[in-house]
Amino acid sequence: MNKISLKIIVLVFFSLLFLGFVPKPKVKTQQQLLEEFIDKRFGMFICYNIMSYGAQWGEANFDISKFNPQKLDCNQWADAAVSAGMKYGVLTTKHHEGFCLWDSKFTNYDVASTPYKKDIVQQYTDAFRAKGLAVGLYYSIWDSTAGIDKGTINTAKMKIIKGQITELLTNYGAIDYFVIDGWFWRMGHNEVPYQEIRALIRKLQPNCLITDHTHMQAPYHLDIPYFEGPFGAFPSENNTMASALGHCSVKGNGWFWDEKTPNGLFPKDGVDLIMDKLTTCESRYCNFMLNCMPNREGVLDPIFINLLKDLGLKWKPNTTRATLPNQGKIITNSLPIQSATATSGNANYLIDGTKEKINYYTWESDASFPQTITLDLGKSTKNIEVINIVPQHRSKPAPEIALSEGNITQCKVYTSCDNKNYKEVGTYNWESNNHYRNITFTKSKARYLKIEILAAIGSKAIITELEVGSIE
Repeated sequence: MNKISLKIIVLVFFSLLFLGFVPKPKVKTQQQLLEEFIDKRFGMFICYNIMSYGAQWGEANFDISKFNPQKLDCNQWADAAVSAGMKYGVLTTKHHEGFCLWDSKFTNYDVASTPYKKDIVQQYTDAFRAKGLAVGLYYSIWDSTAGIDKGTINTAKMKIIKGQITELLTNYGAIDYFVIDGWFWRMGHNEVPYQEIRALIRKLQPNCLITDHTHMQAPYHLDIPYFEGPFGAFPSENNTMASALGHCSVKGNGWFWDEKTPNGLFPKDGVDLIMDKLTTCESRYCNFMLNCMPNREGVLDPIFINLLKDLGLKWKPNTTRATLPNQGKIITNSLPIQSATATSGNANYLIDGTKEKINYYTWESDASFPQTITLDLGKSTKNIEVINIVPQHRSKPAPEIALSEGNITQCKVYTSCDNKNYKEVGTYNWESNNHYRNITFTKSKARYLKIEILAAIGSKAIITELEVGSIE
């Protein structure tokens, strides 16, 4: 290529940029995105928000006039992450109290209304990208200050939710990982419709993976199942799902900084224990996210700097780990279920999970088989091809037992457009284990889906949640 040709190409490129024709990034397959995420292995969960300044969990209208971290240094955070061998970060852009670390057009309860004023999300994304680190953002839908909570959702509240998500996914470049909290467990995926939120994220950031803190150890309405370490959640030995675990090792106000933070680690939770958890998670295709809490001046205390440096000297990625197994047909177009009926048990629990703290309300059959569940999608829909069945998620007895009890081992699936004439699309058998059940079949047009449960582990079938959809 001669110099003249090169100049023409460069001129055309910048002319297109000037005219607004920005080339769209190549959309990757879901399997590619999951493999790339899992290869990052180790990340920094940066819990920094108004709770770092004394607000209580979920406290509305906490005074933000003293928010003025004059030493805030996102480059320090990024350098510390690099020293540990981390590959990405996740920043709590808005927690349940509603305080935004960016200047949001949808509220005055944000950093722009404090003496500090500067956009912290921008500083974070710039600093981490400059160090070659991927960027994740955490966002709470529950917002106590704005009054966004269960039973309050209307058009105006949805405008705030979608507007703030749009700001975060439009103004800060490519976002690799978007973590939502205060959604499923607080108000459910129906009141704030999962399909609308997911479609918005995919439109704005097609290569962005999504997690909602459902605390379910299965891929229900998300790309990356999340294990919350302080609740005792941990990937099982045979886990092959691309997943992530959040871990706290330093004293603080829950996940956030307080006066206890600079004084030391939790008992018996030093470098060696973190190393053990990190390497175990790595072997189980689960990214390990270590919570690092900036203080009220906006910097990490020496305890974090030293801890991360020591981890970096000891930990190296296990390059012999096998590639992430194929995750199968993953639902990318999730369909709302209008209603459900069953031959026994409370079928309403199958549609939108009900949860209090770490306890789930589940559909439980009586002690007879077969059991039949019928789902109504509200209208006939083309290209249905996947059903996910999430096992129960009780924490007692031992998690591995609780997750297995009641899990389906054999079923048949049927489809229908009129709830009278049903077509059998497959018979499915599974081993006796705690894995979620991924049912796939030939693309079908249907309004109704019938699951005939023929056998389960124990005397009855137990299901936490169902998801129906298709592959785009």
